[in-house]
Amino acid sequence: MDSSSTLAITREELNAFHLYDRALFSRLVITLRRNIRQSYQVMSFLLYLETIAPFLSTLIPNFASLPDAVVNMVADEVVTCLRCLSFDDFPAFVTHLRRSILSLEIPYLTGVTRGYLTLIFVHNNRENILFEMKKHLTRVCVRAFEDICVRAEMYNREIEERGNAMWEMSQLGFRSAVQNGGSSTSRFSRGRANRTIFLTFSRGYPISKAEVYAYFTRRFGGIVEAIRMGGAEVNEQTLYATMELSSASRVPDILIEGVYMTKYIINGKHAWARKFIPSRKSSSKHRSRHSYGNFF
Repeated sequence: MDSSSTLAITREELNAFHLYDRALFSRLVITLRRNIRQSYQVMSFLLYLETIAPFLSTLIPNFASLPDAVVNMVADEVVTCLRCLSFDDFPAFVTHLRRSILSLEIPYLTGVTRGYLTLIFVHNNRENILFEMKKHLTRVCVRAFEDICVRAEMYNREIEERGNAMWEMSQLGFRSAVQNGGSSTSRFSRGRANRTIFLTFSRGYPISKAEVYAYFTRRFGGIVEAIRMGGAEVNEQTLYATMELSSASRVPDILIEGVYMTKYIINGKHAWARKFIPSRKSSSKHRSRHSYGNFF
């Protein structure tokens, strides 16, 4: 028997070995509140990059020391690479980027890798990159980030539940005014929920109600009926908001089909949008969205 197979690595040893990997992942999913499932993919891609050239072996420790705004930018460029990996045909990918009003370049990653990493390189090495990412995902990410993932999910649920409670409290005035109409109140509430978007914002990048209203009105027209900001104490940052649209038919304009959370950049600050869910959902449903078996 291989002696290495009998060695047991403790959780503390594993965490210490992946100290910088864990630090960067924690900033992505807790500090910056980026999508957990996508952040696993971002980390597995960065772990792959560290192996392609000796001078990139400290890529993640270097990234972990960067300001939040730069970490966000790096993650966005990696997401562009991930989207490239999902297309068999490069011209189709370029068309997708143009339709999404996204950059056709990844300047920061290209510079850091001394010109080595480009979107053409990513496309031409698609199969090998996906293979290597799967190895890093199972050998490092799932094992080393498990506790951080749980903390991030708990934090996100707390934020969402506070937003749900805020929205439901805002309906109390209307409900108390309805006479002999419990069912009509229920229909009214469901109708509003069906046309309400839940927004979350990155900690450390305050965003105002006026900025949110101006952005979505400028981009989609006069579809915003009401915005309720929440999640902030006195002199603290607002972390979430509910945005009520004029019609449920306009919700698909805001949310990308098949994606749990749609990302927007409002005046250089990140915001995530998803369908508003007024009632609590079981934690198992939250976990199922972040399962690790179907990343690719």
